[in-house]
Amino acid sequence: MTDHVWSRFALAPLKWFNRAVRGAGPERAALAQAVKAALAAVLAWLAAAELFELPQPFLAPWAAVFIVEATVYRSLRSAGQQVAAVGVAVSLAAVVDAVVPWQVLGMAIAVLTGLLIGQGRWFGDSGPWIGITALLLITWGTVTQSALLVDRLIETVLGVSIGLAVNALVFPPVYGARAQQATRRLASDMAELLEEMAEALRGDLSSDQADNWASRASSALVLVRQAEHSIELNRESRRLNLRQSVFVFRTPYDERRAILCGLRDAWPHIAEIAQTLRTTTGRVDPFDAPDRPSREAFATLLDRMASVVRLRAEGQGSRAEFESVLAETREALDVISDRLRDTYSFGLAGMVLPARHALRELTAA
Repeated sequence: MTDHVWSRFALAPLKWFNRAVRGAGPERAALAQAVKAALAAVLAWLAAAELFELPQPFLAPWAAVFIVEATVYRSLRSAGQQVAAVGVAVSLAAVVDAVVPWQVLGMAIAVLTGLLIGQGRWFGDSGPWIGITALLLITWGTVTQSALLVDRLIETVLGVSIGLAVNALVFPPVYGARAQQATRRLASDMAELLEEMAEALRGDLSSDQADNWASRASSALVLVRQAEHSIELNRESRRLNLRQSVFVFRTPYDERRAILCGLRDAWPHIAEIAQTLRTTTGRVDPFDAPDRPSREAFATLLDRMASVVRLRAEGQGSRAEFESVLAETREALDVISDRLRDTYSFGLAGMVLPARHALRELTAA
């Protein structure tokens, strides 16, 4: 490995930390949750060991760390699941120890039974830990002491309570900015693609350009999924969140969701335009390339569609400005539709119809 590669590898954590400190992006959210998890673990240990003087209070910080979830709602749900899972694990370990005289066989039965019980959906992500926790209790020998088993339950409830309190009260996570960024990134990619196709239509089309457009349009599904996940995470983060009354986001959830749906449904039609351009670049009949005036007119339409995308997704400008740009876009669509009736170009027809459908999806909501 070269010195340059080693340098990049060594500096990667520092760059990540710099982004977390300077920008309100996913790095900062991850750093904040990690700090909160560490704080919850320390507080849970101190409470269990110093305040309640519980012996071997390992479950308290363990439970507290896993409770600091991505949203307060998930923390509350996880709290119930963890308490239930540990309760079942303690009971399972006690029963196995009482019935099975050999520790090794008891370990196998506890793990097998615990993992099978943990398949129940009501345990959620805590399900697999039933068998593991029962195993730990048996191997550490605490299962024979009923007082220690009760302590395990107390530790879990204590850790869960502290973890939930830390996540709910110390900068409870919200994802409005991330949802906006994801939607804008998707819209920006679409607008840039439309503008690049328009610019190329005014010059000389190359097969490399056309192949790149088709590939970008087809791979947009990844961006769509990222935006959908961010928006759903934002919706969930507002439930049971004390910050939701303090942080007011510019674009309400329903409107942001409608914008995303419009972008998502428009992408297949944009991909169809890119595919037609790739086909007509080789001028293979019957998909002949449109003539120069038609290409100019269609380039104007694509530019205006890009403006519609940006205004719709970014929320910039007034409603009157958006309506004005939309009217110009529809006018450009009428112009190219008239040329289609005059030229009877299959290549042009393969772009005009998906452009009409894309515009309809972008303005549906």
